[in-house]
Amino acid sequence: MITSRMRSCHLIVASLVLALPASQLLAKPLPSDSRVLKGKMENGVKWMYRQHDNPPGKMALMIHIDTGSLNEKDSQRGLAHFLEHMCFNGTENFAPGELIPYFESIGMEFGADLNAFTSFDQTAYMLFTPDTEEAQIDKALMVLSDYAFRATLPIEEINKERGVVLEEARRGKSAFQRIRDKLWPELFENTRFAVRLPIGDEDVIANASREEFVDYYQTWYRPENTTVVLVGDAEADRIVPLIKKWFGKAKGKGKTRPQKGPEFKPFTKQRAMVVTDPEMAMCSVQMTDIRSGRPPTTTYEQARVQLTEYFGSWIIGRRYDELVNKGEAAFRGAGASVSDFFHDAMLVSGSASGEPQDWSKMLEQLIVEISRAREHGFSQRELSLAKEAIIASAERGVRTEPTRNARGIVQGIVRTVNGHEPYSSAQQDLDVYNELLPKITLTDVNEAFTRNFTPGKFAYIIQAPDKDGVVVPAREEVLAAARAAWSRKTKPLETTDAPTELLAKLPMPGKTIDKSEFEPLEVTNAWLSNGVRVHHRFMDYKKDSVMISISLAGGTIEETADNVGITQVASLAFQEAATSRLTSTNIRDIMTGKNIGVRGGGREDAFTISVSGSPEDLEIGLQKAYALLTDGKIEESAFDNWKLRMLQQIEMMDRNPSMMAFKAMHEMLTGGDTRTPFLTKENIESLKLADAQLWLNRLCKTAPIEVAVVGEMKLDAVMPLIEKYIGSLPKRERSAKYLDGLRKLARPTGPLSRHITVDTVTPQAMAIAGFVGCESRNSVDRRALQIASQILTSRLVKRIREELGIVYSIRCGSSASKAYEDAGRFSAGASCDPENAPKVIEEVHAIFADFRDNGMTDEELENAKKQIANNLDTSMREPRFWWSILGDLDYHHRDLADTYRAKEAYAAFSKDKVHGVFKKYYTPERTFGVSAVPAPPKTPIDAPNKEGSTSPSPS
Repeated sequence: MITSRMRSCHLIVASLVLALPASQLLAKPLPSDSRVLKGKMENGVKWMYRQHDNPPGKMALMIHIDTGSLNEKDSQRGLAHFLEHMCFNGTENFAPGELIPYFESIGMEFGADLNAFTSFDQTAYMLFTPDTEEAQIDKALMVLSDYAFRATLPIEEINKERGVVLEEARRGKSAFQRIRDKLWPELFENTRFAVRLPIGDEDVIANASREEFVDYYQTWYRPENTTVVLVGDAEADRIVPLIKKWFGKAKGKGKTRPQKGPEFKPFTKQRAMVVTDPEMAMCSVQMTDIRSGRPPTTTYEQARVQLTEYFGSWIIGRRYDELVNKGEAAFRGAGASVSDFFHDAMLVSGSASGEPQDWSKMLEQLIVEISRAREHGFSQRELSLAKEAIIASAERGVRTEPTRNARGIVQGIVRTVNGHEPYSSAQQDLDVYNELLPKITLTDVNEAFTRNFTPGKFAYIIQAPDKDGVVVPAREEVLAAARAAWSRKTKPLETTDAPTELLAKLPMPGKTIDKSEFEPLEVTNAWLSNGVRVHHRFMDYKKDSVMISISLAGGTIEETADNVGITQVASLAFQEAATSRLTSTNIRDIMTGKNIGVRGGGREDAFTISVSGSPEDLEIGLQKAYALLTDGKIEESAFDNWKLRMLQQIEMMDRNPSMMAFKAMHEMLTGGDTRTPFLTKENIESLKLADAQLWLNRLCKTAPIEVAVVGEMKLDAVMPLIEKYIGSLPKRERSAKYLDGLRKLARPTGPLSRHITVDTVTPQAMAIAGFVGCESRNSVDRRALQIASQILTSRLVKRIREELGIVYSIRCGSSASKAYEDAGRFSAGASCDPENAPKVIEEVHAIFADFRDNGMTDEELENAKKQIANNLDTSMREPRFWWSILGDLDYHHRDLADTYRAKEAYAAFSKDKVHGVFKKYYTPERTFGVSAVPAPPKTPIDAPNKEGSTSPSPS
């Protein structure tokens, strides 16, 4: 997909017949990708299959049910989504409690490999199998057909699952949810869309009878509403008969009802709305118009219309970005678009976000730029840039398509099924763009933009905080401000000659002075003459893809209490790339149409620049990296916007129990170390741009550098570029041993416990429990704890989610430490009802303690090994996996030979070995528990109460 703003455009497919007159060509239906085989059975079930061998030996399966929350009756609000849960809790072929253990026994994980989702207009179920053996695909299709036609819906299972679904609803509660619940009933008045959110009504979830579930299931889960989609590494003649076996004989039950749509109504007048929430920190300004809908895109003519509208959105978005980059915008970000809205309406919208006191300025600038475009039009250069970007992306799509992941392909096909549009190949996309783009003129784009953004029927919406010091406008003020903005006369944008080269002159290359090779992986290790370490591995598993990381030792680990956050500010030179010679807008325009990305940022003990994309554009990507490493500049506008965004995030984080729980855990396990990812308002306000620029300059000039190159580019092709743009950097030390004294943390002895009260109106708590884990370089312990985490995740889900029903989602994670000594984390956490936070921590520790005392079963160990083997079988084929290993191979003392043998190492673990490692780390002095709950309502005599000590610790 090229961009989310042109979803429908990217789904275009075409077979060009140039001899046809233009009018006939545009009206010609768009054909589908012939590699996707299709069929429809007598009972109405549709199927689609594409053979595809990436990843090899795997299969991606989905079923699409043409129904969602819009089809619910009032007494069923939430049951479309609830039924998705129930299909995992009992079918004719799997009794309750049998399904997930079966999938775990073949190496699959709940969530990662079997899952589902429900939306307003669709429900989908997915399975990703470890192999394509006939028995396994047969069983997977049996499961999917059970979901579609044979769920048993036992009342006892419905009652058990109510708590899980209610906890899922609780997890979504926030300031944004409350604002949406206030806004949508008015904005989309008298529509089903406004009152049919997929999560549903909590009273219905808690009390709906089994009969209501059965009624919805039998009405909508029917053969004619079902599409089966598979993509995988198997011949069609092996797969299609199995699809027909499990789906061809199904029959519908119960009475049918007509499909329900969103029932949008075109806006007929101008109006204003103002909605607030006490926990909202930012302010957003929106203008929205609902127009009559269009049918799905199935012809060239429709595709041309969508592309024409997309270009207007792209260009106006670029103009908004330029205002931000110049420091002339009242907002932090803005955009405008025209998009399909569930094939029931067209949504014309513009939005901007920023500071509450600037709402009127944001609204004015949002409208004035739209007005300027309507009055004076866009420029030919702007349209050329937009076309260049879309063609470049489509051309790369052709080169990368052969090695796209099957998961992505099957999900893309299902999107077109839901959109009732053809599924295209990458070459067909490119063919369509090459045919249509020359025929889309600047006049076309200007006229479409002018027509769509005609004033007079927009709803203007202000979303703002409800707190002391914030003056919230009345609706009349908002309308008056909008009218005034529309009435302003505008001038055309001034055009100036723009730079076309990133570098004023090319650097003198350095030299490679030492090389060695790890033959089993064909990894070349080298030193450059300036002290830079380089690792290279050629991999063509992903076509037209190369990834380079340039890691500078230091950064965050070197910060002190006086400059916490300075590395984040330094990273702005890469995130909003600029130099002393080129503005961020200059660089963005030069890079438009180039299929290469350059980003940079700090992690715990390194500042890393990534250059990734097409080998064809690697040199310009390295030129950009070189320009920023030698002359990177933090623009004042970028720094100002960062500060404002961070202050908003901190304000919202302080009212978020989940974030406050993680912050409390970090403070507790580091002994309050100041080098923290959780910045305070005081940290932000004390930072200075000049200091951050000096910090960046020091890192770029002196920090030891390690470079990893992985992808479809041979050593003899890429090394001259590395020598030219990395080998020419200033000479530096090879080692970062000077950082060793900074790797210790003053963690207190456990058991550690912290209970936080959060000033929030959201009825949501967060509970986390665990222990201090191992260091990354200890591969034996790291792998043993990974196996333990797989086993304990299953136990946690079974006990805390399925049996107790007090969380929606919980899993165990083991994160080994790289930057700091003895600072790994092994933990499990979940959001929950505030009353249940102590119970969650208690249950986690009870499950951990039982594992410590009694170990695991043979079956649990084998299942965990299969899951890890399945994951490694896929991930170790991916260039990204080896990129992450090679990126800090020397710096973090990784053993490449040990990584190469990872599959065998995991397979060799015994129960005693895993058990022994777990007992080594799960000791009272290393354990912790953290809970964050809403503070009780304040009374005049209440004093702030931020901490206590109530979390239980293990026996």
